[in-house]
Amino acid sequence: MTLRITCGLCVAAIVASACSRTAPTKEYQLKGQILDMKPETNEVLVKHEDIPGFMPAMTMPYKVGDAKILADKQAGDLITATLVVGETEAHLSKMDKTGHAPIEDATAPAITESQILKPGDAVPDTALVDENNAARPLTSLKGHRVALTFMYTRCPQPDFCPLMDRNFAAVQNEIKKTPGLGDVQLVSVSFDPANDTPAVLKTHARALQADPAVWHFVTANAADIKGFSAKFGVTAEPSDESPAVLTHNLSTAVIDADGRLVKIRPGNMWTPADLIADLKAAPAPAR
Repeated sequence: MTLRITCGLCVAAIVASACSRTAPTKEYQLKGQILDMKPETNEVLVKHEDIPGFMPAMTMPYKVGDAKILADKQAGDLITATLVVGETEAHLSKMDKTGHAPIEDATAPAITESQILKPGDAVPDTALVDENNAARPLTSLKGHRVALTFMYTRCPQPDFCPLMDRNFAAVQNEIKKTPGLGDVQLVSVSFDPANDTPAVLKTHARALQADPAVWHFVTANAADIKGFSAKFGVTAEPSDESPAVLTHNLSTAVIDADGRLVKIRPGNMWTPADLIADLKAAPAPAR
């Protein structure tokens, strides 16, 4: 079976922080249904309810801490599990079967693991357009270290896109006063091109006091932005409540001066200090 990544917060692949300290873990209760399993890689695809204090209802893959907890499970099982989230990884440490039900939708759009960029991969040169309606492909930023994140201006969840905006605003301030980071460029990618036109992005950038010499807001046509987002494990689909509200996940990446991926921080559990440390760890461009 093929394990699929659908709309969700990709915490299953959280990568190591540049910091050497060991961050405490947090535990959350997860209730949902198994849609698929991949025992050979200790992965399970779960459609789950809201996880209070962490994320809304999603469908996404999770690693399991011990393959034995999948031994008596199958697709369709209803489960209650413990999700353990740390700075460098996330996994299910416990899983109890509570019932079984037919799988209602196993054909949702998917992102396969092979589509997602790995450290060292060249980032695709998608035809991105910035807030000034000017072409802004990532190749135009070669020679600069780049921090890139995803968002959309209508996002109603304060701990999702608005948090990414606040974090990037804080990172912008740190870049300006930190020696050695003068080459860094910030890029916020909107996955809502229907609404987030260059004019809308420009208004949004001004509200955030984004310095156009440092921080760019970009988007592309619907097909291109979907393919580009998928490279970072990001999906966005209209929610049940309104087509203007998107069910989506988050991903923030660091790209080196040669246009190659250094690392991805999935989700929203990073701080501006974390990203600054990642940028400092990335090789500075040759002078």
